[in-house]
Amino acid sequence: MYDMHYDLLTILYYVFEKRSLSHLYKLIGDCRDIYNKDNIIGGIINLYFMTYNEMFEELGITKEEINNIPLMLKKSIGYLKYLKDIDVIPKDVDFIYSIEGCDYLKGADDLDELYELGLRSIVPVWNNKNKFASGNRSLDGITKEGIELISKAIELGMIVDVSHANKKSFNDILDVLEKYNDYLLLASHSNVRSICDRDRNLDDEQLYRLRDMNGYISLFTNGNFLTSDNKNKSYKERQDMYLKHLDYLINKIGFSDDKLLVATDDMNFHPDKSYHNLEAFNINSVASDLFKVISKNYDDELANKIMINNPKKLINKVKRYE
Repeated sequence: MYDMHYDLLTILYYVFEKRSLSHLYKLIGDCRDIYNKDNIIGGIINLYFMTYNEMFEELGITKEEINNIPLMLKKSIGYLKYLKDIDVIPKDVDFIYSIEGCDYLKGADDLDELYELGLRSIVPVWNNKNKFASGNRSLDGITKEGIELISKAIELGMIVDVSHANKKSFNDILDVLEKYNDYLLLASHSNVRSICDRDRNLDDEQLYRLRDMNGYISLFTNGNFLTSDNKNKSYKERQDMYLKHLDYLINKIGFSDDKLLVATDDMNFHPDKSYHNLEAFNINSVASDLFKVISKNYDDELANKIMINNPKKLINKVKRYE
């Protein structure tokens, strides 16, 4: 399957730059288990950014490092290439690169250099407010610099990913996109708010607008965004909740099955253990488990569309600009 939001670039940077050799060996084993022909064969991998304090406290990443995003991206891609060279990750894995939280870009023109390095998608905001727009810690919308950033991303043929944007920023970003004839719009890890009332999930008004603008949506497997009672749910119950979100998109909102994708946003690498074991599907077997669940409740054709055919087509749309 294709995982349309996974923070692999940050994981690689964090482990290679900040952790011990034993952590690197564990990462190598994890990557062998996760990235193979029977599990995750492609998708969107992210270099993600929080506030300066959160980056340092959680990951040991300093202001000096963050202020040179091109170097961080180069290093992360280099570590990925190394894992491919030693056959830990298949050489033909179909990844494209994204930045989640564009806080530390100086401006829209930075995208030119990052594009040359391989960047093909942006999530303009994480939860906090930055110079471009606002996440869910603020009620503000897009800024003048944000309009320039979105316009530059469209010009370069990048995916504009509205996950994490608050409602005003979400609508402001879509307002910018509507002025163009050709754009790639994605909510890479957003679920249904009317089922699970989390501020990062999308309400019906947002979902209808995303549908009407031919946007893609990746339902993601983190149990905290499937149900407000996640800790008391069994593994099977979490999977049932995942299906409720999928069913809602198809039968209530009317999303075309050509626009549905999958994401894990798995956080089991994270040093904070409270992030662990929140998933509806184990990351090491997510492809087979998810296929069984979707095909059992719908059919094999829909499972293949959501997990392989749709994301592959979206990735190819990005690559047409190369």
